[in-house]
Amino acid sequence: MPRPSRWPEILHAAGQEFREHGYETATLEGIATRVGILKGSVYNYVGSKEDLLLAVVEQPARALLDELARLRADSDSSVSIRLRELVRMQVRIFSEYYPAAFVYLEHLGRLDQSAQFAEFRQMDARYMEAVEALVAEGAASGEFSLAAEPRIVARALVGMIDWMQHWFTPHDEESDLRLADQLVALALGGLAAGGSMRAMLGALPDPARAEPSR
Repeated sequence: MPRPSRWPEILHAAGQEFREHGYETATLEGIATRVGILKGSVYNYVGSKEDLLLAVVEQPARALLDELARLRADSDSSVSIRLRELVRMQVRIFSEYYPAAFVYLEHLGRLDQSAQFAEFRQMDARYMEAVEALVAEGAASGEFSLAAEPRIVARALVGMIDWMQHWFTPHDEESDLRLADQLVALALGGLAAGGSMRAMLGALPDPARAEPSR
């Protein structure tokens, strides 16, 4: 009878090791110790530490894009509802693939430098384009009143979500959903009133342009 694969355990342990120590400091020996196997046994599954990083980040990245494709196909819901589903989806993936999803965010810079991760750069670009298109659709329909152009707003929204890597710890499904909706409320408040806030700020005197006192 063949021995069961230790691959799921290795993936989880690698995610923990990369999350706690960073890619450069993490070692295959440390990952093997977490699983309770010898370092050499890890090479039965991957050829290098970079291959293991690729395997760790692949699942959450593909899960995110699959969910995003489903969301974009929903043309019957308002943009606000789809934005809520986008944030809920992101928080759910952060929770289900913890800490692998945050390893992906932490190592985007390294992924950008490696030809092996070219596909992930394309996936990241597709994600950003989808969020920007969603924001632009809301502005065009009058649902949103933007404080800036859709490109900037989309990056600000994604930045807010990505920053969760520094403070988010998964809890139960109900708590994570409540957190997601709090973030949505924060985002929608700015999206709905951003234009009027920009106009208000534009009407305020600018101290930088005030004439120097005599």
